[in-house]
Parts: sequence; C-alpha cells; structure tokens
Amino acid sequence: MTILKPRYVLMLVFLALTASAAPAGAATGFTITDIPLPAGQGYPAGVAVDPSGAVWFTEWSGGAVGRFADGHFTKFSIPQPSQSLLGSLVNGPDGARWFVDDTNPKIWRISSTGAITGFPIPPCTGCAYSGGSGTGNIVSDGGALWYSRPGNTAISRITTTGQVHEFPVPSSLGGGPGWITAGPDGAIWFAVGAGIARMTTSGAISLPYKGPDYADAITTGPDGNLWFTEGPSDAVGRLTPSGHATLFRVATGCSPSNIAPGDGFLWVTCYDLNLLYRISTTGAITPIGLAKAQILAGIGQAPNGAMWFTDLPHGLLVRITGS
Repeated sequence: MTILKPRYVLMLVFLALTASAAPAGAATGFTITDIPLPAGQGYPAGVAVDPSGAVWFTEWSGGAVGRFADGHFTKFSIPQPSQSLLGSLVNGPDGARWFVDDTNPKIWRISSTGAITGFPIPPCTGCAYSGGSGTGNIVSDGGALWYSRPGNTAISRITTTGQVHEFPVPSSLGGGPGWITAGPDGAIWFAVGAGIARMTTSGAISLPYKGPDYADAITTGPDGNLWFTEGPSDAVGRLTPSGHATLFRVATGCSPSNIAPGDGFLWVTCYDLNLLYRISTTGAITPIGLAKAQILAGIGQAPNGAMWFTDLPHGLLVRITGS
C-alpha cells in the first residue's frame, strides 16, 4: 500500500539506469528480479498480490491498473484515464482490488476479471491544487475499506457497495492524517503531525504516541504491534497498542519511506539510498542492496512468500526471494 508524496512525483523527471554497488554490509542471500513493464504502461505505484499469485498494480500516470500473472501483463484502463493519478491499492474483503485516485474524488474497484467500478466520495475541501482528491492510502478492515483523507482532514470508511462516511480529525493533532493502517486492536491507526493517532470504528480519536517527526508510513506487524517509519530521523519505530515506542536506527541518509509486513518480518524501503531493509519483530536489521538507483514505492507479499515492490520512476516490478 502506497502514498505517493511530492518527492516521488519529482522522480518522474527520469532517473538514469546507472548501476551502483551494493552498500557495504548489505546481505547477499537474496535474489532480486527486475521485471520491466511493457511499452505503453505507466509508472507502477500501489501493489497487491491476490490469492492466486497474480500481481496487481496501479499506474500512477497511466490511468490504469496492471496485472502480472504467468509471465504476462494485462492492462485495464479506467474511464477518462488521462485525468487520473492512481496510487494506493489493496486486496478488498470482497475479493476485488480497491484503489485511490489522487486527482478525482473517487474510490475505484477492479474485480478479478478486470471489471472496474468508480464510487464517488465527497469533494476535497482543502486541496491546494485544482481537481485534487486529497486522498491518501487505503486499507481493508472489518468488511469495509478505510482510507485517509488529508485534503478533508478526515478518515473515511467506504463499504463494498459504495456507502461513504467521513470522520473528522481534530486540528489539534497537528495536521494530516497521513498514512493509515488497520490496527491489531480493531481500531484504525494513522500518522498525524503530532505523532500517531488511533480511531475507533465509531470515530473516537486519541493520540497514543507523540513523536518527534511526522511518520512517513505505518503498518501492523506480525507481532501485533504497530510499525512506522520516520524519514528525517532515519528510524523505524515499533509501537505497542498501549503507546510504548521503540526506535531502531537505519543507515544515515536512508530516509525510510514505505513499510509493510511480509514472511514474518517488516520490509522498509529507503528513499535516498540504493537499499531496503528486512527487520525482525525484535529489531534485528538486515540491509539488502539494490543494483540501481531505485525508488521502491509499493510493497506486497505473494502467497509463496515472495515480496513484490514497485519501482515507480523506472517502470519496474521488483521481486525479492531468499533469506
């Protein structure tokens, strides 16, 4: 699941595919496979792997969803694709994929056969740019979909039939909400300017963690804790549901960005280094070197344990296996 921040969009001023050595100390027991998208398919952003092993991804600038299965790509365009910038994507409770549109006020659904439905959501009241939807990332929980709405300073819930409810986030929390995750306690957890907030499914909001930096991303780990990244601090945090946080430092200059669980670990991407991390739930950190100046955005796990990433500026799917 992915929020595409402005710095990712700037990377679309194309990066050269120059090779670079893996950083010193990087693990070598992993197999990394780059899979280029076919010509005519846009930059891949959000990613999710369905139960059959098919890899689904949004195209940030192509107004479409792609599917990679059995070595073949299939492209599914949404209505008026040139007007849509598609971001975070998730497996829904109904067996379909759901994703956000950063331009239009819609949440989209694509079935396993490629049928696409757009559900309108309230217009953005606080977007700084014309036509923006003010929508962040999306998660599945409790038979519905939840997504952050920083443009409306709200957390939103949409049912699989398209019914929408927005829960306002108090301005006293310092801005946001940003990244969102379904917590281990049945609540929704999300990043705000003042730290990490928690919201019950009825809309009651608290602030269990007051952090020094705005969390870039947050997810629920396999250990029943919340995990998050703090880019300015080069840190990955573990947060118990009771609000106790432990920070684990990564390489200086990594600027950790996305984080997601997979194969019993947490996987963390760097924005500023050719590196990603696999972190155990006890905080043991394994760096994995990348061969290119890659910016990995979306993260998803396949049923066979393989990890999949999107490399947005280079137009690649990236598969990592091994230990």
